[in-house]
Amino acid sequence: MSEDQNQQEGRQLFCRVITPEKMIYDGEADLVVVRIADGDIGVMRDHAPVVSTVEPREVRITQDDERYVFATSDGFFKVSENLVQILVEEAVPPDEIDVEEAESRVEQAENELSEVSDDEDAERQRTEIERRRQVAENLVRVARDYGEG
Repeated sequence: MSEDQNQQEGRQLFCRVITPEKMIYDGEADLVVVRIADGDIGVMRDHAPVVSTVEPREVRITQDDERYVFATSDGFFKVSENLVQILVEEAVPPDEIDVEEAESRVEQAENELSEVSDDEDAERQRTEIERRRQVAENLVRVARDYGEG
């Protein structure tokens, strides 16, 4: 085996899921699947560079026989030189999601949407409240789809 083949086989994909508070995941990955602006994308070793936005969905990371899932908010996504970086406000494993609290967040956002007045700032307010509602709905969905119970 040539030295080039040996080096190529030694390269590994790494993934980082980062929120403003902490690093949620920082490790090797065989496959990372995330919803970006254009739809779901799966990233393996030596993937072409990509920069995009992240949609509120789950991030799925597979490494050997382990699978890690995180419910995420919207944010940013970058792939470069075998490093996947996912920068989001919120990333929560299914077993740490408080479904009642997330459902309460959905209800609160829906109430706020119904109370937005029709002034010049209304569209911006609606957009922000709708974003918060989508994130909370995603938390509920991921907890139900991937949770232990």
